[in-house]
Amino acid sequence: MTEEKLEWMLKGECTEACTSPPVCPAYWGSPLPKDLHNGHSQCESVFSFHINEGHYRHTALRGLNVCVAFNISPEFPESPEPWPCIIFIDEKANDSQATALEKIYRIATSMWKVLKVKRAAISFTKEPVNGGPVARHRVEIPGLYSMKAQPLLTMDGSKPRQINGLNGGSINIGKSEVNEFKDADLPRTWNQPGMSNVYFDFTMTPQRLFWMP
Repeated sequence: MTEEKLEWMLKGECTEACTSPPVCPAYWGSPLPKDLHNGHSQCESVFSFHINEGHYRHTALRGLNVCVAFNISPEFPESPEPWPCIIFIDEKANDSQATALEKIYRIATSMWKVLKVKRAAISFTKEPVNGGPVARHRVEIPGLYSMKAQPLLTMDGSKPRQINGLNGGSINIGKSEVNEFKDADLPRTWNQPGMSNVYFDFTMTPQRLFWMP
């Protein structure tokens, strides 16, 4: 029997840098450091995606990048307010690809409040350390977002430090060296290096919308 092809699918690499110290307490559903966030249990972050394999119906999506910038609403985790976010779609995408990515990421962020969807020049760089899976990451949207992160390693320097994801997978952890977001269309912008970074392989399908492993 021929396996039915999914309407859409994405696989690739994701990295996130936020404004709380490593590892961000949001991963445990715990309150966030109020002393770093104007007296509120809140945080700010960007998930950056590089698509190694993907399609939407007959539209190929391989090689494209997407960023989702967001503000965690005060007072996390009690607040029921949806998180405001902006979706940035790679300007290298043609019209069909951009439409497809917007559809996918609007579905994936349906629990948040999408303020805008924008086209942007997104660069996503992954530099494996000793052949991986340890890696350094850099993401740039000129004039809007700059992130550079170093991995946190085991004592012998051979493996990434990790936490468990909500779906039981492994999330590699690091620390940002550069972490600045300046798009004023998001309520809160930031420039806070030295904070939490995570990176992992992701898969998204219509049956698996949450990208965390």
